[in-house]
Amino acid sequence: MCGIFGINESNEKLAELASRTIAYRGPDQQAVWADRHVSLGFNRLAIIDLDQRANQPMWDEDKKLGIVFNGEIYNFKELKQELEKDFRFRTSSDTEVLLYGYKKYGASFVEQLNGMFAFCIYDIKKGKILLFRDHAGIKPLYYYEKDGLFLFASEMKAIMRALGAKGLEPEIDHEALKTYFAFAYIPSPKTHYKNIRKLPRSSFLEFDLKKKEIIHIETFSPPSEPPANHEQLFSLVERAIMEHLVSDVPVGVFFSGGTDSSTIASVLHRRGVDLETFSIRVLGREADRKYFSEIAKHLALRSHVYDFAAREFNEVYEEVMSKMDEPNPDISIFPTYYVAKRAAKHVKVVLSGEGGDELFFGYKRQRAMSYLRASEDATGLSLLDRLFVYTPSFKGKNYLFEKLFILAGKPASAYLLSMSPSRDLISPDAWKAAKRELTEHAKDPLYFDRDLYLENALLRKTDYATSLNSIEGRVPLLDSRIVGAAPRFEDEYISANLQKPVLKEMLARALPHDLVYREKSGFGMSLPAMLPHSKELDRDLDESIPFLSERNLLYARIPKKAELVRRYPALAFALICLYRTIKNNELLLKQRD
Repeated sequence: MCGIFGINESNEKLAELASRTIAYRGPDQQAVWADRHVSLGFNRLAIIDLDQRANQPMWDEDKKLGIVFNGEIYNFKELKQELEKDFRFRTSSDTEVLLYGYKKYGASFVEQLNGMFAFCIYDIKKGKILLFRDHAGIKPLYYYEKDGLFLFASEMKAIMRALGAKGLEPEIDHEALKTYFAFAYIPSPKTHYKNIRKLPRSSFLEFDLKKKEIIHIETFSPPSEPPANHEQLFSLVERAIMEHLVSDVPVGVFFSGGTDSSTIASVLHRRGVDLETFSIRVLGREADRKYFSEIAKHLALRSHVYDFAAREFNEVYEEVMSKMDEPNPDISIFPTYYVAKRAAKHVKVVLSGEGGDELFFGYKRQRAMSYLRASEDATGLSLLDRLFVYTPSFKGKNYLFEKLFILAGKPASAYLLSMSPSRDLISPDAWKAAKRELTEHAKDPLYFDRDLYLENALLRKTDYATSLNSIEGRVPLLDSRIVGAAPRFEDEYISANLQKPVLKEMLARALPHDLVYREKSGFGMSLPAMLPHSKELDRDLDESIPFLSERNLLYARIPKKAELVRRYPALAFALICLYRTIKNNELLLKQRD
């Protein structure tokens, strides 16, 4: 986990100011560099090759190519063997492999990479800045372009700090915020500001320093190995998990007791890898605690288990909210941050099970989507859409319309209704904008979660929780080969009345049947449960609605507080996150030192 920053001008002071805002991403080395055209900032979390020679920015032997890199390349040793025929390496780092891989093959080298990454190549000879982001969007990468000014960073707050130092202020993107009220996130490449964008997953960007404009953004295809049967898939999953252990610092595992983290833990157990695991135990969920304890005992895990209730929530609430620069309204961010904070006392890298639900169909809503495979026309609102958004709320309305959308063959509408925090409060414009995003980004309704929710909500949450604590989060189940392999087994999911049937089959080889085939559960934490115990949370909810209303940023009808908390808790927390995000960014813009 590192932090990168760049701007197309010579300004070391500004690069240092911007990089300082994300220093927690890489406390092991901070550096800035500038020539007449470009300034770079870097914060390093040293994971592979701890030697100072692996620090960044890193340059080729001719000093004509530079790189700042956040992430890990798991097949870098194999790639290096081929590159050593042409280049002399000075380090054992994967960073140098990226540098010389680009030098030999150009931007197409990215198609050979198996890893998670967001990096910049500064090509002095060509006068270009090139940005790359991994196949799943595991590592974040933002950029700003307007009037010839170009900035990029691992987090939006670094860009905001730089804009503030230059006396600039980005404009709110109201169209993007309409989708926020529908999804509780903003789909890539948009953010809630105009001219600040997220580089989409599996893509690279070229900025021409002479023309002062983005030449193009292209997608790439990562390496994949479509398996022929279950055994080949299981072998691929096991290999990916083992390859994600590459590190020169201690590695641990986030263990929840669910299918995904249990799959990772069971593979490590079978291979004799004794890693420490870190877990959250939510008080009051005795059934979950029972399953969790039995799985940990069966796999002989070296466990660190932490209770999480109101006291722990209040301990971390302000730590999380004070640094939020893009709204991340999944309330499980707090236990995730808390366990990352505790894990950081023991390890520098953690494996997480993110991606299993989205790739191997772990959500009940995917069952309905599997029967609605045809794409939906989202150029406007259908008659049924209009009937839904204009009909006043009544008991059972959402359940009734979800069934009607399914019967009418409207997958985007049905999915939105099952996922939206606003549900029947949403404005017609926001509903239409969200449907358009769904059909533009995911051609197959079965993969709505994989193509939007995973990148823009879950991976953002995991990166945020771990980076704030200066540790690296890795997601083995999102290995590019597994992402390419998973659709091969969609027919088995559709025919089985079971979530994640293929992964459960693999896990059942390591655990007793009753520990594998059980109901899915999460952290079990909710805003209504925390609100009576948190003055800060209650204060933010009270302040958020008038704050957003004054700025015309509400794209849903907001009921009175008691009804909002009781019936729409996800919307309540989404309002809080948007309010705190905008306030935090306004503070960054006002700083002038």
